[in-house]
Formats: sequence, structure tokens, C-alpha cells
Amino acid sequence: MGFRQGVTAVERLRTYGGQVFCTEQHLQRLAETLRLIEIVGGPGPEELRQLVDESLRRNAALLDNMDVGMTIWVTAGTPDAGPTWAIHLNAIDHEAVAHRQLHGQPVVITGVVQPPNESWPRHAKVRSRLHYYLADMEAKRVDPAAVGLLQDVDGSVTESSVANLFIVKEGELVFPPEKNVLKGVTMQFVREQANGLGIVCREAPLMPMDLATADEVLLAGTDTGVWHASAIACRGVEHLKGCVCSQLQACFPG
Repeated sequence: MGFRQGVTAVERLRTYGGQVFCTEQHLQRLAETLRLIEIVGGPGPEELRQLVDESLRRNAALLDNMDVGMTIWVTAGTPDAGPTWAIHLNAIDHEAVAHRQLHGQPVVITGVVQPPNESWPRHAKVRSRLHYYLADMEAKRVDPAAVGLLQDVDGSVTESSVANLFIVKEGELVFPPEKNVLKGVTMQFVREQANGLGIVCREAPLMPMDLATADEVLLAGTDTGVWHASAIACRGVEHLKGCVCSQLQACFPG
């Protein structure tokens, strides 16, 4: 079912200093995805914790030299055998991460609209990512370095293939309504850190004009943490790295 129909729950993690970042939050989101797409009989949180630890032990020599990504996937399997799953490590392009954190990344507001919640639960993180792929293809025709932003049916901007999106406006962080986007683990970490820094967080639909007039346009995702949108292509808007981006980046493990 995973290969033939794309019925695959997925969770992406990474290490900092050899330790997996926000493990429990990732496992909770995976459990929610399995519930939403009705995969029953897959691995439970305790088994996954053990397998995560085993993956780190088996690759201890690699982790001595660099931090890595970790992927967990669970498919619906077959009626007879039940779900199938795996955990594997994957490389992080640390040079690209460092470049995004310092210089940001262009974004393009595309014409790709996210499937409605009634058809596809947006809180489910799955391997079926055609809409994200098409958005990125559209974005790269404008700027090869850009990532595509998806829209909602009301024309608001939601998220990208690799990150949640939010803005800084008059000293506050403004996020799209949680019900409209994937529950990003990194995004939740950012909100918690912002609260500790005394930065007000609120939710509101983000229209294209909101991005154009924001003090900072920020992205939050597993591999890179937090980085800024350096340009909103086709709108002639450019952003330098701002102080809020720097403050939030400093909250992540070294």
C-alpha cells in the first residue's frame, strides 16, 4: 500500500551533538498521523524509542563526526501481514543549512493549493507530497534556489515542502492558524522559545500582502531550524536577516 497508493506515514528528525532533537514531540506527531490515516498495528512509542536508540548505537562512529537526519516511515502494509516500517539515518547538507541560516532563502508564492482537510488531513505527515513537489517545481522556474509556498482556498499562504511559515510584524510572531497547516515540531519549539523571550505569538491567515509588508518572513523546519526568506520572488521584496531570526536561532542546541 505504501508503494502502490502512497499510504505512508513519515516522521523526520535530526540530531544536535549526537542527540535526537524533540524525540517525544516527533513520536507524538507520528502517532497522530497513524490515527488520522487509520494505520492500525504499527509500532508503538516505546518500540520506536528503542529503535531510535538502536539506530544511534549502530551508527555511533558516524555521529562522532557529524549530525544526521533520521527518518521513520510506516506503511499500511498488506491485509495479511499488517503494517511495515523502518528507521534510517540520512545525511544533512550542513553547508546548505549554514548558508540558509546566514543568508536566508528565496520563496515563491505559487498557484498550488493545498488539498482541503475534508480530503486529506493536514495534520498528517505523509509521503504523498505531490502538491509540495509541484509548488517547488513552480518556484524553481522563477529562482533555482527558491522554495515554493502553497496557498489555501482563501488565497492565504500556508507552508512549504520543507518548513512552516510565519512572520514578524510589529514585534509579534504571526503564524497561520494551526488547523490549516502541519503541526511542525520545530515551529512548536519556536513558539515555546518565543514565549520565554517575551515575544507575543498569535495566529491569523497570512495573505501575500502580509508577507510583503512583514518585518521578517521566517521558515521553521527540521534540518535547518529557523531561517529567513531572503526574497519574495515576483514581488520585488527582499529581506535581510533580522534580529528576531537571530534570537530564535540562538535558542537551538549548538
